[in-house]
Amino acid sequence: MTASEPRFTRAQAPALQRLLLRAPPLIYHGPIAEALRSRCVMLLTTVGRRSGQPRTVGISFMPSGNNFIVFSGWGIRSDWYKNVLANPEIQIQVGRRQLRATAKLVPEPERRAQLMLQMQQRSSHCGPPGPVRPVLKALRLFDYEGEIRMAVAQGGDLPVLEVVPHA
Repeated sequence: MTASEPRFTRAQAPALQRLLLRAPPLIYHGPIAEALRSRCVMLLTTVGRRSGQPRTVGISFMPSGNNFIVFSGWGIRSDWYKNVLANPEIQIQVGRRQLRATAKLVPEPERRAQLMLQMQQRSSHCGPPGPVRPVLKALRLFDYEGEIRMAVAQGGDLPVLEVVPHA
């Protein structure tokens, strides 16, 4: 396996979808945080690379032993991804647990592709609940299965990071 930087980019999400994607940090509290954790969503707080201010996003994750794997479905232009590259010391919230951690790029494209395939296998237990998915897709707000297919199709070009909680 040889290391190489991910290259995947895509256009910014439509305005209504961006609004929907900004919701998790606003509602990630108490039992809702646990429900979102069970659907593979965590909060990830970075330090803004220009502002120096905390920036929090909801992001899909996959557990990997004591660590977490996160995927930048919006590619290398994603603000949270660029913030992590500038400063890999982050804070995460997984359900009600808050942890300090270090995020590091998975350097090998083959490993990134393999991890995305593992996430695809878990996808029925992640993201929006099954009955909600067709509604979100019909409203053109979010096509979860389409997002997973797109991410897998990118192979090793999709940015994938391993989040290592501090002891």
